Amino acid sequence: MLTFMEAIGRQEGFGPPSNRATRNNNPGNINFAPWTAAKFGAVLETIPEGYDEVARFAHFPDVATGWAAMRALLTESYVGLTIAAALAKWAPPSDGNNVSAYQAGVCASTGLTPDTVLTSELLT
Repeated sequence: MLTFMEAIGRQEGFGPPSNRATRNNNPGNINFAPWTAAKFGAVLETIPEGYDEVARFAHFPDVATGWAAMRALLTESYVGLTIAAALAKWAPPSDGNNVSAYQAGVCASTGLTPDTVLTSELLT
């Protein structure tokens, strides 16, 4: 079984070298924002030549920092929500996500149910 964070990373495509989350040391595909830069040294991603993408995600200095940023964001803004609510917020349909498939993937990878309440213990 994966941890909740690892399952999100899997859903975001983290792992294969050519995937955006991996290139950016950003397993959660966190959008670039002032807090990611100030707290975690992130910069706005650079899109490699030949990729049809628009720069919007944070590029962290290393993978450990990307995981730390993900843990901080989940702890500050998602703990206390159900898994279903947390994932709908993390990967909203307005970003083109299939929330039900995302939720099914995370639940299958973790053994959690959609109505499990996210706690800080589930993030480790």
